[in-house]
Amino acid sequence: RVVYQGVAGAYSEMASLRFFGEDCRCQGLPTFEEVFQTVAQGGADYGVVPIENSSTGAIAAVYDLLGRYGFSIVGEQYVRVRHCLLAKPGTELSDIREVVSHEQGLSQSMEFLAGHPEWICRPVYNTAAAAKMAAECPDSHLAAIASRRAAQIYGLEVLAEGVNFKARNFTRFVIVAREPENAPDSDKVSVDFTLPHVVGSLCGVLEVLGRYGMNLMKIESRPIADRNWEYLFFADFLTGGNRELDGLFEELRRHTQTLRVLGRYRHRPFLEEGE
Repeated sequence: RVVYQGVAGAYSEMASLRFFGEDCRCQGLPTFEEVFQTVAQGGADYGVVPIENSSTGAIAAVYDLLGRYGFSIVGEQYVRVRHCLLAKPGTELSDIREVVSHEQGLSQSMEFLAGHPEWICRPVYNTAAAAKMAAECPDSHLAAIASRRAAQIYGLEVLAEGVNFKARNFTRFVIVAREPENAPDSDKVSVDFTLPHVVGSLCGVLEVLGRYGMNLMKIESRPIADRNWEYLFFADFLTGGNRELDGLFEELRRHTQTLRVLGRYRHRPFLEEGE
């Protein structure tokens, strides 16, 4: 049982089907929060959420939810994002007055949209939901930025393809669960940690990772609620196949105030699934 944010045709649904297979039972929900709530309450085994995009960076809301719910990351999936401008069949560009999409879809298509300053751009909660809105609109003034698959599902016409400003545009999704799984072929680790306010505290963490031969793939910081100017750090690193990491974690704990292993899972290079 898999839940994702959005409706049929969403990039999150694509990530779910690619990771779990076309026959998985997956359900779309309106918000990231509801995805986490449903998994927490046992209504689903896994949640699939986007965590970063190669064009526009981190999805801050998902990092915050990871910190709040304390879930484990048990896998990852990359999806190549090819945004299209969609509208009802027979619509001309001159008919369009408003374009809807997820805020990330609008941001990733800003160069294309800048060529049409007469259009009103309105963010909605999901790209595929935007496509559904365009399909249900009684006239042809509304267009959506979403996937070609969403166009097929909702009976829309592709007016322009590849409207995202970066041609090789990928979103990384993580698969979250209540408990860790630590698959035998795990070669990637995600952690979160807080640091003492002393000179060189972050350098100490990075030095330990380097000494143990860990390849740092990502580091991100998010403000801690109700603790001004204090931050929760998230880091992803490749282990090079090293399964004996107890010594690494022990040393990291000496350099941090708190350390939590979010997950150990198999790294999926984006070219493997994205092309």
